[in-house]
Order: sequence, then C-alpha cells, then structure tokens
Amino acid sequence: MRPTLSEQIEGARVVLVELVAPEVSDPYAQEQVTYAAAALENAAARWPHILPDLVADIRALEEVLGIEPAALHEAVPGVPDLAAAEEYHRDLRARLTDEIMGGSESSPAVRAYLSDSIERLK
Repeated sequence: MRPTLSEQIEGARVVLVELVAPEVSDPYAQEQVTYAAAALENAAARWPHILPDLVADIRALEEVLGIEPAALHEAVPGVPDLAAAEEYHRDLRARLTDEIMGGSESSPAVRAYLSDSIERLK
C-alpha cells in the first residue's frame, strides 16, 4: 500500500517544515512547528517497530505477571493488529499496577521489568 504510513507521516513533516514554518513569524509558534516536525520525524522512524516492540513488552509483562504467553494469541487471534495489541497491553499494565499497589514492587521480576522499561525509554 502506497504511500506507507511512514511515508505519510514524513510527508506531513515536510509540509510543516517547507511550507508552514517559513510563513510563521511568531517565535513561540515557530518553536511549536519545530517540535511538531521533530515529533513527526520520530514517529515516521519508529512506526515500523511499534508492533514488534509492543509485542515484546507484552511478553515481558506476561512473564512478570505469570501469564502464559499464549494469552496474547487468545486476546488477539492471528497476527495481532495494533489496536487489539494496545488494548491487551493496557490490560496487562493495569494488572502490573495492581500488583505494585498490592506490595509486589519488591518482587525481583517486577523490579527487573521496571528497570528494563526505564532503560528502553533512554
């Protein structure tokens, strides 16, 4: 399918940078256009990795929560689509939050997951 989502996002960034930015005179608005263009550039670069990264995090959460990995397939049959995977991920994150609020933050598995999550954000 053309243009791909990455190409569409990059196209929107180019419109901002080449057509909109030169017409913006207010310094604050110029800064916001720059930030928006950078966010679009990042989104275009990250898009192909979103689903694999999400599935990897789901697998890590399942392990921490003691859920069989087959749960993803049951929750999202076939090749997971992004919306279904995000919904399942939100459910797992809510379960993790419940675990932490219940005092499990000292669990080695929970601590390892949280540490790994922080490293991935750097």
